[in-house]
Amino acid sequence: MATFTHTIGRLFPATPLLPLILPALIAIAGCSAAPVGGVRSSASDLLPAAAGTPAIATIAPELRAAAAALRQGASPSRYARGRVRADAAGRLQVYVHAAAITDALVEALQRAGLRQTSAVVTFGVVQGWVAPANLESLARVPGVSAVTPPIYAVSR
Repeated sequence: MATFTHTIGRLFPATPLLPLILPALIAIAGCSAAPVGGVRSSASDLLPAAAGTPAIATIAPELRAAAAALRQGASPSRYARGRVRADAAGRLQVYVHAAAITDALVEALQRAGLRQTSAVVTFGVVQGWVAPANLESLARVPGVSAVTPPIYAVSR
């Protein structure tokens, strides 16, 4: 770590606080420094979650709230307009984000409950409708990084 900090300090000599700030930036980024010997103690140090714990993608809070309200009996018409939208059947419209959109990913999303799908490979998004009860299932599909409401065009 000292060598790395010294190298960065040479690259950015006008930042005298860098050696003090750098460890905090590394911690915020979720990185960890190798021990003094330069070797990590185990492979689990490289993983963000404990071994055997399935990672779950981020679900937008407004989607979670809408899904909870719909499961508790809220009318889908409550979500006819706005950032979070639901159809007459009470399904939520979502964007499922992933680094790589493949046929296998789309099939897995459909098995998890995503319907009427369309994919935009260049943006890493699969759009579709999901029952509130299946929202968590979408987030658990391997490769999914986030589940959010769509971004709608706004005319001025």
